[in-house]
Amino acid sequence: MSSFAGRMKEYPNMSLDRFDRENLHARAYFLSHCHKDHMKGLKGPLLKRKLKFSLTVKLYCSFVTKELLLSNPKYAFWEDHIVALELESPTLITLIDEASGEREELVVTLLPAGHCPGSVMFLVEGAQGTVLYTGDFRLAKGDASRIEPLHSGSRVKDIKSVYLDSTFYDPRFYQIPSRETCLHAIQGLVQDWVSRSVYHTVWLNCKAAYGYEYLFTNLGDEFHTQIHVNSLDMFKKMPEILSHVTTDRASQIHACRHPKGEEFVAACRLPCGSSSSDGTPLNIISIKPSTMWFGERTQRTKVIVRTGASSYRACFSFHSSYSEIKDFLSYLQPVNIYPSVVPIGRTHADVSQLLKSMCRDVSSSAVVYRPLGALKRTRPEQQTHGEDLEEEERGGEERDLEEEERGGEERDEGSVSNSGPPPRWEEFFTTEILTDSQPNSCSHTSPSHSTLTGSQTPELFVDDFVKLPSPSISLSAGRGPSQADGMLIQSEDRCQGDALTNLDAGGEECGSHTHQSEPTESQLSSDFDIPSTPDSHRPGPDELSDLYRRLAAGEEVVTRTGSQSL
Repeated sequence: MSSFAGRMKEYPNMSLDRFDRENLHARAYFLSHCHKDHMKGLKGPLLKRKLKFSLTVKLYCSFVTKELLLSNPKYAFWEDHIVALELESPTLITLIDEASGEREELVVTLLPAGHCPGSVMFLVEGAQGTVLYTGDFRLAKGDASRIEPLHSGSRVKDIKSVYLDSTFYDPRFYQIPSRETCLHAIQGLVQDWVSRSVYHTVWLNCKAAYGYEYLFTNLGDEFHTQIHVNSLDMFKKMPEILSHVTTDRASQIHACRHPKGEEFVAACRLPCGSSSSDGTPLNIISIKPSTMWFGERTQRTKVIVRTGASSYRACFSFHSSYSEIKDFLSYLQPVNIYPSVVPIGRTHADVSQLLKSMCRDVSSSAVVYRPLGALKRTRPEQQTHGEDLEEEERGGEERDLEEEERGGEERDEGSVSNSGPPPRWEEFFTTEILTDSQPNSCSHTSPSHSTLTGSQTPELFVDDFVKLPSPSISLSAGRGPSQADGMLIQSEDRCQGDALTNLDAGGEECGSHTHQSEPTESQLSSDFDIPSTPDSHRPGPDELSDLYRRLAAGEEVVTRTGSQSL
């Protein structure tokens, strides 16, 4: 018997399986199946009045539940307000407050519950997390892993709360035989009895209006007969069941229900009062599907137990056993579990305490955020001159490609990594610098920009084997008063013994001419052997320094005719 009040803590604007009291203010209603303990207030006058003046309130359920409900004239007023949803098909539902216009959007998915025809569970996803209302359910071990909407890709969805059918969440009902096991046992008993004569009849003493259709259809197929029931109205739009039932009393298998107020049926007659056509007394046995009765046994029993001269009990359950519920919860691992049924002989506190061990410990399962990986930083803009600028432009794409191949490793220019030994920059560029005492030779290479400026960034992408025809020109990056504000000029192609001139901060010559050797043929054909221009003069050190500084900065150089000044 359900004790669920109808509201979920996460989404209080919807009511499930309860339609009275505070649920009258709900913006939408949900019915999991057509059993009376889940339909309280569904045909009440207050709710009927609310529907009369409402434009937005709806009742959501499965197609089978809709047909079963509307087959009863007492619920006919719901016809224009029922919305049947497909199984395992997420549906966006908007809950609207008709007074204020406030809207709340939820995604609701119906899942098979295995309890009775049309029974479903409701998976609700919204701003307050994902919750599952099971209604009444019977799932075997491992069934949850085969329900696709409970998964997001290959993992189980993060279920915040489960409102659980805890009917048999009691160690007394640790193991309940499967429906197939019970069916097989009932089939054996029925076969033994009806095969004796046409006067041997079986009565299935089913207490609920819905739920035993599984037995009806399978027994009808096994014995090629139809099961007698009181009425076919409820099955008119369910052909798969309708073909297995009948109102013909001549059947040897009955599932008709006894009149109200009659607590037992005499062994000599059926609830429908049927008898043989020739007046021969019928030999009747009753089989009562039950679960509670077996849970009260202190000793191990069989699936079917004889309880009287012509009466039997069969262990048949609509609800999951203790072990099946544990398997279900272990798979979902919800944060909260709220029992909606209190087992007989237990209290709500007892069940809640038992369920605590099945709740996920949020503190131990905190979400671990993984970094996206090393991000490329924009390379700091450097003042480059001459071939350095050209090489950087030509090697830009190569640097990006190499950085990707290295897995996005960051190279922070101008700084040295703190891990590992410091890099040996001399492996990347030449550190030899000519001095006044060293003879100028073609075998010497010009000092790199890194050496002159004191930078520790190696020029990794310069091809050391390519000789550029233009002279190697580097400009000191130092701008402080203690650093030399000059330049070093050297031509790799023109090795004519010109003196290597270093200019100090004042621009004075501080070196001496080195020994001059005979120029080679390649040196004589150098581009620097240009005849003097008339009315021109050799630029001084200050003028050259200013010229190269402006060229390196990309400034426009204008030659003034007449004055010949740059």
